[in-house]
Amino acid sequence: MATEVTEQKKKSSKPNGPKTIDLIKKAIVDLKEPKGSSVAAIKKQLTAMGVDVQKKNTIINKALKKGVTDGVLKQTKGTGASGTFKLDTTKALAAEKAKAKKTKAAERKRAAKEKAKVKKAEAKAKMAAKKAAAKKKDAAKKKSAAKKKKTPAKPQKAVKASKTVKKAAKKTAAKKKPVKKPAKKPAAKKPVKKVQKKKPAKK
Repeated sequence: MATEVTEQKKKSSKPNGPKTIDLIKKAIVDLKEPKGSSVAAIKKQLTAMGVDVQKKNTIINKALKKGVTDGVLKQTKGTGASGTFKLDTTKALAAEKAKAKKTKAAERKRAAKEKAKVKKAEAKAKMAAKKAAAKKKDAAKKKSAAKKKKTPAKPQKAVKASKTVKKAAKKTAAKKKPVKKPAKKPAAKKPVKKVQKKKPAKK
């Protein structure tokens, strides 16, 4: 919790809007003085731009010094935060290019993060759809298994009884068919014994 509070404080302490050095550069550009603009003229221009110079006086002085050390500003007269200042165009352009590159890199990073988030969301959705389909399949299988269990199998006794009934029906059908009697064979003729005639006795 403490770390979150400190982070929030840091975020709130960061000023919203353009940096002071950027405002100073804009003021110098607006003044259009080729030899350089005095600190008083710069501060007057900043007040015209809506900057509270009395509150930000020390910040403006620091920004002027830092601008000179960074090479964004060129001090033509004076030392420190006094004298006249003008833009160092070559270094200013280089700084602007560097800033543009940084902003582009930041935008690319943001775009990459967003794409990654979208891909993760799509992958999660696909996984959820696959899981749902698998659940449906399992439910369908369970239902079919339950239906198979509910349909009672034919008892073995009934099967045997049906077989015996079929056999009995076959037997009765066989009995009903007329049995062909075998044809009577003609009676065998008895061999006729030849009667021998008695020869007359000799006198």
